[in-house]
Amino acid sequence: MMIKLKDNAIGNIVVLAIVVAIAAGGLATGLFVGHLSTNLPIEQTQGKTGASSSGSFQLILVITTNNYYNASVGDQPAFFVLQNGTLQSAANITIPANQKIEMTIIDYDDGNGSVASIYANVTGTLNGKETIVNNTNVNSTNANNQIAVNGSEQVSSVPVENIAHTFTVQNGSNIILNIPIEPSSVVQATFELGPGSYTWQCEVACGSGSTGWQGAMDSPGWMTGTLTAN
Repeated sequence: MMIKLKDNAIGNIVVLAIVVAIAAGGLATGLFVGHLSTNLPIEQTQGKTGASSSGSFQLILVITTNNYYNASVGDQPAFFVLQNGTLQSAANITIPANQKIEMTIIDYDDGNGSVASIYANVTGTLNGKETIVNNTNVNSTNANNQIAVNGSEQVSSVPVENIAHTFTVQNGSNIILNIPIEPSSVVQATFELGPGSYTWQCEVACGSGSTGWQGAMDSPGWMTGTLTAN
């Protein structure tokens, strides 16, 4: 499947070509990311995470859903890092400190979940905003034998009923970074972090158990992990 994300009057957005093969277990076995047009805010080729010609650091995360957890829990959602054209564990993510991080999150989860309203706000990003390309699975038209996805917006918050996951970094009760993610969407945001080791967490109750806070929610590399800036 090829997806073309266009820019619009709101501003430049990431343009990605994605080819995904889903194995029986639900994990993506092949994924290619590359440019489909010029006028892009990042320089990203074949999913390679690293510094761009503009001096910023590129981080691409992918959320999938049909990931086998164990016999009693079954499938759970998980974050992955897209690096060198493959999906890698997000248990330990390393970024440069005090440098612009241009992060793209590709979400294949098409459902929302329960989340506290405080996590509906975009926090810790450039200008306090993120760019969302909505409904990448359905909001599309056929153009030149490709899927042309139209519609993006820069937002400072997302309605709680429209949030599938978050990528959240906190220091105690202080929210350092919070990226709310809509179902079936691509989110792009730019941020910086000072040196340190942080815990990242999805704040949507999307795991197992009666509260939804077990299983993937407390397992590194699933819906939580370590983010190190050095």
